[in-house]
Amino acid sequence: MDLKRLNHFMTLAEERRFAAAAQRVHLSTAAFSRSIQSLEDSVGMRLFDRLPQGTVLTRAGEVLRRRAAALLAESRSLAHEIDLLKSGGAGELGIGAAPVPAVTLLPSLLAKLRPDGAKRVTKVRVGNLGQLLDRLELEEIDFCLGDPRLLVDAERYEMVPVGLQSSSLYCRPGHDLRARGVANVAALRHYGLALSALNAPLRARFSEDMGFDSPADFPQVLECDDFGMLARIVADSDLLGVLPSRCWHADATHLQPLQFEGGTLPLVRVHALWLQGHSLSPVAQRAVALAQEIGATLSEQR
Repeated sequence: MDLKRLNHFMTLAEERRFAAAAQRVHLSTAAFSRSIQSLEDSVGMRLFDRLPQGTVLTRAGEVLRRRAAALLAESRSLAHEIDLLKSGGAGELGIGAAPVPAVTLLPSLLAKLRPDGAKRVTKVRVGNLGQLLDRLELEEIDFCLGDPRLLVDAERYEMVPVGLQSSSLYCRPGHDLRARGVANVAALRHYGLALSALNAPLRARFSEDMGFDSPADFPQVLECDDFGMLARIVADSDLLGVLPSRCWHADATHLQPLQFEGGTLPLVRVHALWLQGHSLSPVAQRAVALAQEIGATLSEQR
């Protein structure tokens, strides 16, 4: 049923005169009369009795008025929902974050995406990149934040750079190295490293950058993608932790930073990734743009 004609019908039911109703919807009286006649023809019943003092709803008109009011209200609600979706103010947003961007980018991103009275649910999933890509395939998230060097099949994904995230070396406050404030390759071999999961290519890259002879010589003794847990373990042991910079300076574990001599600590190249050929919703596009803004700021502060 034509919603425009229903609106004309409801207007006439309220105004009770064709001229006044036509003026209210910005139509000529003749055009408005044709719209009402067309609606009556489509339902096959007279909806108004035309009387000298104005129009009066027939019994069929009364039934239609009750149903039309609900239909028009639902139509306005739907139009409002669509407008919110277009502006990114409604719907559902799914974000995935690998361990490093989960602690460096995600809190600021979620704060900037805080709904301003909008009907939007933001769902966050944190995990290693492989788990997040599985969620992308199932369309459980719109995009994820991670290092594309961990991808096996990069052609399946569209991506944009978000920023470089640096790492720092940390130890517990009473560690033997803390007095010197410096660690070298020999110290890393002696005490062992705790850091997040690495695939073979990244392990080879990190071991070379940090000054080790080969990936087999890389002294990682603890692999953990939960940086909060990893920080607590480092705080309670002699392990040396490679953690995202600037995240633990005020942490309850009071980890102490160490300078590293003899090589370069890893950089995480964070990108926003989503499935090739899938269009991001307006709110997802806005989230990616905000992530890039935050990532650029963090990169400048390295």
